[in-house]
Amino acid sequence: MKLFTNTIAATTLVLAITGTASAMVSPDLAQDVKFAAGANSNINVLIDGDTVTLTGYVEDFHALAKAEQAASGAGVDKVINNLIRSN
Repeated sequence: MKLFTNTIAATTLVLAITGTASAMVSPDLAQDVKFAAGANSNINVLIDGDTVTLTGYVEDFHALAKAEQAASGAGVDKVINNLIRSN
């Protein structure tokens, strides 16, 4: 019974640590990404745990790179860039 209790406690600790890591993604990330891409961009930012998915369009390759760089902020493990260049 003691082993079972210790296993549950360890599992709870692992889940708590995982949940904390996901909460570290900046709440301003979406705004930062849109600002970095520029005014002629239309970007949707989906944050799912430690993964950020970018969809929509940007004006050129430079804006695409800036948006992806901004999305790679603190607490983000993976960026899925589905942005399309309009030019």
